[in-house]
Amino acid sequence: MIIHYKPVFFSLLLLILVSLAGCERKHWGLEIGDPMPSIALTGINGKPVKLPDDFKGKTLLLRFWSMDCHFCDKGVLLAFEISYQKFKAQGFVPIAINESHLGVSDNRLKQFASLTYPFLYDPENTAARRFGVVALPVTYVFDEEGILSQKLSGEASIEEFEKLFTTVINKGAFYDSQN
Repeated sequence: MIIHYKPVFFSLLLLILVSLAGCERKHWGLEIGDPMPSIALTGINGKPVKLPDDFKGKTLLLRFWSMDCHFCDKGVLLAFEISYQKFKAQGFVPIAINESHLGVSDNRLKQFASLTYPFLYDPENTAARRFGVVALPVTYVFDEEGILSQKLSGEASIEEFEKLFTTVINKGAFYDSQN
């Protein structure tokens, strides 16, 4: 039996193979142990923020998300405020990095007006590219030295997020929900 394949199939297969052959890395994005890339963004308040320079010595949770992302739980950002108040004395700072094109007058932002932690804009995806973000949401936890210690693609409960960053704060010690 002879099977006839169309030239389009072979062209597509060749394109995929050439693309894969050109990949030097076996993974995408930051890996555990990588240092935080330097980037400057603007906060919701209009002030510039430099990562990691403005947060030396802090444990940072960076949450890449988008207002237009149907998979991004916006309620998590509000829950991070509670975690921030609970753990900021231990050097914890959550940072929300919004990847959507929003104007400061966008009514959807009103729900975040009470946040006291950094809420940053990355409408051109500059930071997302530097961090190797390929899908939203994604969360990175950096230790006080600016080294990636934990990462999570997708969603989790606030308790799971607290496990991620308290493990970093406590240098690998187990999570204590009473903390």
